[in-house]
Amino acid sequence: MVLFLIASFFALDLLFPFPEHKLHPPVASVVNDREGKVLRIFLPPDGARRMHADFEKISPVLKKTLLASEDQWFEYHPGINPVSIVRAAIANIAAGRVVSGASTIPMQIARMAEPKKRTLGSKTIEAFRALQLKLHHSNDELLEIYLNMLPYGGNIVGVAAASHFYFGHGVDNLSLGESALLTTIPRGPVFYDPLRNPRQAKEGRDRVMHQLAKKGVFPQDEIERNMKLPLPDSIKAVPLGAPHFCRMVLERNGRVPETKTTLDSDLQQAAQEMLKTHVARLRGDDIDNAACVIIHIPSREIRALVGSADFFEKRFGGAINLANTKRSPGSTLKPFIYGLAFDQGKLVPGTFVYDIPVDYAGYSPENYDRIYHGQVTVRQALAKSLNIPAVTSLAGTGVAEFIDLLQKGGISTLDKKPMEYGLPLALGGCEIKLTELTNLYATLADGGKSKTFSAISGKANVEKEILSPQASWLVLEMLSSVTRPEMNETWMLTRDMPEAAWKTGTSFGHRDAWAVGISGDYAIGVWVGNPDGRPRKGISGAVHAGPLLFDLLRLAAPGGKLPKPPEGSGISEVEVCAHSRQLPGPFCTERTDIRTLSGKTRLHPCEECRQIFVDGKSGYRISGECLGRKGIKTKIIRTIPAKLARWRAENNLEVPHLPPLAPDCGLIPAGVAPKIISPASGTPYLLRKDTPLKFQQIALKAEAGPDSGTLHWFLDGRLVARGKFNEKLFTEINAGKHRISVSDELGRVDALEFEVR
Repeated sequence: MVLFLIASFFALDLLFPFPEHKLHPPVASVVNDREGKVLRIFLPPDGARRMHADFEKISPVLKKTLLASEDQWFEYHPGINPVSIVRAAIANIAAGRVVSGASTIPMQIARMAEPKKRTLGSKTIEAFRALQLKLHHSNDELLEIYLNMLPYGGNIVGVAAASHFYFGHGVDNLSLGESALLTTIPRGPVFYDPLRNPRQAKEGRDRVMHQLAKKGVFPQDEIERNMKLPLPDSIKAVPLGAPHFCRMVLERNGRVPETKTTLDSDLQQAAQEMLKTHVARLRGDDIDNAACVIIHIPSREIRALVGSADFFEKRFGGAINLANTKRSPGSTLKPFIYGLAFDQGKLVPGTFVYDIPVDYAGYSPENYDRIYHGQVTVRQALAKSLNIPAVTSLAGTGVAEFIDLLQKGGISTLDKKPMEYGLPLALGGCEIKLTELTNLYATLADGGKSKTFSAISGKANVEKEILSPQASWLVLEMLSSVTRPEMNETWMLTRDMPEAAWKTGTSFGHRDAWAVGISGDYAIGVWVGNPDGRPRKGISGAVHAGPLLFDLLRLAAPGGKLPKPPEGSGISEVEVCAHSRQLPGPFCTERTDIRTLSGKTRLHPCEECRQIFVDGKSGYRISGECLGRKGIKTKIIRTIPAKLARWRAENNLEVPHLPPLAPDCGLIPAGVAPKIISPASGTPYLLRKDTPLKFQQIALKAEAGPDSGTLHWFLDGRLVARGKFNEKLFTEINAGKHRISVSDELGRVDALEFEVR
């Protein structure tokens, strides 16, 4: 008979398996800060406040209380307890009504999974299901399932949710009194509701503790002390901390029961208040919102992220996570162009670059203030955030190489071909997220090592070197001396202002203002603007984003320092000509020292300081066969590059000139030949049919040395214009392919072909 019953049970178990999916209904996704504090609870689709608790995290006090009160033989019976069934039956018959139950924990699980009316048939099915549960699950698994399914009134389900919403803390540190209440409420969630029926809830709780005392589960004095504790008088609200950050975590990590993040709640709260205060001022200036990100550089963990001034503001796009939205970065990419040029050996901070008008096949960038500065060092170009040196440097390093650096540095939004971005990329001709830009700056303080930023605790970093430690430090050192004339610099005098390297940016069309800074262990990024993309003329990274950056730097890194130079001999001091910043030649009388990257920086001998021969009487320059004459003297001169000379002459600035060549010296001396810059060979020119040709003339421009004299322009072999290199010359043109050439007074020539359509 016994064997028949056993065989029947296993047959029924195969025919009617337990519906396991009902043991694991959808749970809320709980997002915690780095200390385990709950930031946000995303409820499941059914709206239940159902939070999952792992068995090992549940308080041992609760486990002991529950087992002693509900099912003390849980670990020993097969799912049903025959002794309890007999005892309950006798008690109920004697009382003439149901005064005692015999449900074990597995039977209660079965009833919660498949609710039915309380009949003899349903109890029989319940018992069968209990036996199945015990057969297919361990005791710990069943107890975890049970604790996560218990009803606590309303939409609160499971001990984790009850612990949070009734007591405001996790399920891992429940007291005896709290555990006794959590054991009581599921027996009658409405009857024992501590808010609606506090007297009944207290009596039920105390009854459980008397039961524990009788069984000797806990000491009497501990039980008496816990019976004096008050009941909860309110339900805690669903937390809404760091809403943008938590939403981003949910999107990245999916709907998992619990996520421990990297967020520092105290820093987050302070940053939120600080940003809200700044935005209140900005709105008087027709700027709607702002966002900020604070990244811990060594770990690349996001410690604070504020996506807008107020998540619940509909008018100003409050729900948009502006810290993780693609926007044009303005000038904030310039430091990385120079860093790449340093590693390629093409530039160093002391190299001279030129801030003069340029034309790259029709692309003619301008500075923000439309003022040009002529010859400047790379350091000065970055400090003043000059556009033309950055564009010229990008042309030298290569757009494809620069995009590769940015992508390896974690910029995920560059999804076009290099030619589609072109040189405007130097000035923010792309879209970038504040989170990724801030992390890119963290790379500078981390020796050029790029790592993925993380919002989730314990995530491994992928490391790539995008810049050498030496190039990174040189860029950082340049950024540490950045000043802005349009910004009140009293912040530099405050005692709590840490050492900082920082950069600002303003996007095309006056839509975005940026400020990114590094100090101590933190990289901080700030974006300011209008979420709807509405331009605001005059918006400025320094004026509108900079002050918030400095407040955040004081907050996150008080007393912060900048990294020290990298160890080793990677950076060296080299003596150069002060006039050209190249290796000094025999005629360089003034010299200076600049920092270079050992084994990388390429310097060439100075060509701008040279010696010439002049006739002592006439002052004419002598060359060729004339050098044998008597009375010849030597003279040291300084020249400047032809393109700089042209710009200075066009702006009525002094240009060094060579003495004229003696008219009876026939040989052509060495020097710089003219170089045609207009027309351009790579740009087809289009004629309008409705406009006379005399109004469609092409400009004739060339870069020429100070000894060039009059330039002669020939179009298809025909002289069409003559004049000095700084004169404005034009010529009419017909459709077709043409050859243009220019020669100077010394016979030096340049030529190119171009097309008119």
